[in-house]
Amino acid sequence: MLSYQHTYHAGNHADIFKHILLGDIVAGMQQKPSPMYLLDAFASRGIYDLTSTEAQKNREFETGIGKLWPMRHQTVAAGVKRWFKLIEAENCDGSYHRFPGSTALLASMLRDSDRLAACDLHPQEFESLRQGFKSSRKLTLHKRDAFEALGALLPPKEKRGVVFLDPSYENKTEYSDIANVISKVYPHFRAGVYVIWYPLLPAARHQDLFKELKRSGIRKILRVELDCGDCFPDMQMHGSGLLIINPPWHAKQAMQSSLSWINQNLTQGKGITSLGWLVPE
Repeated sequence: MLSYQHTYHAGNHADIFKHILLGDIVAGMQQKPSPMYLLDAFASRGIYDLTSTEAQKNREFETGIGKLWPMRHQTVAAGVKRWFKLIEAENCDGSYHRFPGSTALLASMLRDSDRLAACDLHPQEFESLRQGFKSSRKLTLHKRDAFEALGALLPPKEKRGVVFLDPSYENKTEYSDIANVISKVYPHFRAGVYVIWYPLLPAARHQDLFKELKRSGIRKILRVELDCGDCFPDMQMHGSGLLIINPPWHAKQAMQSSLSWINQNLTQGKGITSLGWLVPE
């Protein structure tokens, strides 16, 4: 959606959940030395200014990074520690005002043999992405539609990698659109790990995504979810989840540890977590 700008929502509880667990997934993949291709299909601007007018409008970051930042020096799960270090590297003054998004996270985890492609079609978001990151052999920026990019950029020469999809879902059809595009590209890149983020909203349209993926015939789809309940009553979104196709075995325990830590410290243990198969092997 060309009207959507993630800056209004940057740093909220959904960002914390998806970025920390995405890091766990990539780290799990990197247990093997072979090269990887990472594709951030809905990159947005990559790094967000939480002091901006947009971020300050609803101050959604107070449901996420604002709650957790004081705990950065405590003993935390490995994935959380990695995430805190990334934010600290972006803020030399000890604040969290420069908040790294998924592109910044993935770029920070690249090994010499890995590559990352980041896509966004929104003119302002892409210009901010271009200013924040320089294209190189390891990182390419694409001003193009995510759905078109998936068909054009996959399969990669590396034969293995992570495809991250977190659309805005402002368009109600995007739930089924995501499932449909995955169904089309999966036969050409069966070794890929597909990570699909979805929001938990009162309308529960994420069930459309579930239904379409179950119909696709794709196996090994792990569902990881954090429902914050009524912890953040000013927000319609009460939680979010990830669907992970071909989850790396090495990442499962790390994700469980991160999920438990996030729930305990973000909701004081009042949230409901789940980690299990949407579609088994």
